[in-house]
Order: sequence, then C-alpha cells, then structure tokens
Amino acid sequence: MHITKKGLVVGGQEYELDCLIYASGFEVGTDYTRRGGYEVYGRGGQALTEKWADGARTLHGMHSRGFPNCFFIMSIVQSGFAVNFTHGLGDTGKHLAFIIKRALDEGIESIEVSEEAEAEWVDAVLSHAGGGGDFLQTCTPSYYNNEGKPGNTSRQNGFFFGEPGEFMKILEDCRADGGMKGLEVRYERSRS
Repeated sequence: MHITKKGLVVGGQEYELDCLIYASGFEVGTDYTRRGGYEVYGRGGQALTEKWADGARTLHGMHSRGFPNCFFIMSIVQSGFAVNFTHGLGDTGKHLAFIIKRALDEGIESIEVSEEAEAEWVDAVLSHAGGGGDFLQTCTPSYYNNEGKPGNTSRQNGFFFGEPGEFMKILEDCRADGGMKGLEVRYERSRS
C-alpha cells in the first residue's frame, strides 16, 4: 500500500479519495495500566492499579503519591480536558518540562505529591464532575460508565471539567509560583 496525490494504492489498484484520515484507534476511560500495557510499581512495590482501585488519586493528573519521579502525561485521568487534545498534551508537557528542568538545575533527587495536595485535587475533580453521574447512567453500558453502573470511581477517574482554560491557568499559576506547590522535593545528598 502507498499514498498518491489522488488516493491510495492497494494491491496494485488505485482508489481515489477526497479525504484520508489517519487513525490508529484509541481507548480512554479505562485503567491506565490497561492502556499502557504494563503495570507501574511505586514505593514499597505498590502497584498503580492497587493504589487506584477505588479511583485515581493524583495532582493535576501528573503525580501520584507513593510514585516519586513518575510523571503521567494528560491522556489519563484528573487532568484538564480540551477540545484540541494535542494542545492540552502540549500544555501538560510544558508544565512537566518546567518541573523536570527545575529539578535538574537545583539537584532535586525526588519529586512526589504531598498527601494533602493529592486529596485537594481529587476533591476539585469530584466537585467539577457535577451531575455527570446522571448522564452516564443513560449512556450505553461501556468502560466509560462502568458498564452502566457509574459511581464515584467513574467521576473520580474523569478529567478535571472546570471552565474552559481553567486547568491551563492552574498550571500557569503554579509555574509562576515556582512550579513545586503541592510537591515534596528531596535534594541530592551532596546538596542537603
């Protein structure tokens, strides 16, 4: 198979097209480890699926307590949601790059969300989820709504549904404040 100016050539035959859409398929709303195809283990050997068994717990969808120096990029849960998904990924990546650069520049050995900041963010996600449960109950059963039985876990595993741009503003304010609010940092032994 190859692409021409007019369309696709498959098996020696050209098929003219007006539009060609590249899509490899995707899955959202399922467990992170299912989508990633591997398990993530944190401090003490705790599995991420074990920690998130009753719902994801993060700060900004990027950091989870007990998993130091493990950074998640937007497509999971509890992060901002944008109509332009790649724009949101770019903003999330920019924020994480800021944190990682600061860690490298300052000799920070370990970054981990505090228990308090993680709990506050989970509460913020749930408070912005609103009446989503009512909507999810009317949907066709699927992994989006826990097979027709949505509950707090479904809401907690959702995105941060604040006002448009609110999530990006939260990240901007965090960077303006040094980028480490809600994070516990440990410096290299030679610097402490």
